Amino acid sequence: MIKIQLCPAGELENKNWWYVDAGLLVLMMALSYYAVTLHIESRKEGVQKLIAKRTQWETELATKASHVEKFGTLEGEITILNQKIGALRKITTSKVDKVKPLVALDQLQTLWIDGIWYEELQYSADGTTVIKGAGHDSLLVGEYMLGVRETMNPETRNDDVRTQIGFDQLNLKSAKLNDQSDEIFKDIARKMVFELHGKHVEKPAVLPPSLSIGPRPRSIGKVGF
Repeated sequence: MIKIQLCPAGELENKNWWYVDAGLLVLMMALSYYAVTLHIESRKEGVQKLIAKRTQWETELATKASHVEKFGTLEGEITILNQKIGALRKITTSKVDKVKPLVALDQLQTLWIDGIWYEELQYSADGTTVIKGAGHDSLLVGEYMLGVRETMNPETRNDDVRTQIGFDQLNLKSAKLNDQSDEIFKDIARKMVFELHGKHVEKPAVLPPSLSIGPRPRSIGKVGF
């Protein structure tokens, strides 16, 4: 009968050979446990810091909640303020601005001369004016333009608002002779068509002339006897 020895000879001679392996195993387990414990503790510290930060943010948010509510109503307050500003502007608007369109119509009616007629009038809120008209000849158109320009020259009087507004920045946009007969007035064989641009503005205030007290009197010396 043949016997085969599968176990190392040293293990057969030393019955306590496994103590070293068991010690190494226990040591590795202890080190692993220690490492895992350190990792968990570090994670716990990170979680505690996050919880503390969240608590701080919640406290700050609670203290600023009233300010946040104020900002929520800010848009409505701005709308109310804009309405008040608009009302104040209507109250404080110059009296001249309120009647400028009426004055413009009155002035254009006064400036009308024989041989000139209006075909279209455009008047914007800022006073920008476009006058489209026609006349029998260029001389009449030139005379009419001089009359419009003269609205800035008459003496300004506080008791007459018509003297406080005039047509400024006049620009003859176009002027051409139209040989076609007029659709309304068939007897007019030819006419001078013109387009005049300007701005209806309030005249600048004229300061009263400064008083002159004349030359300084000469000093009179003493006369001795």
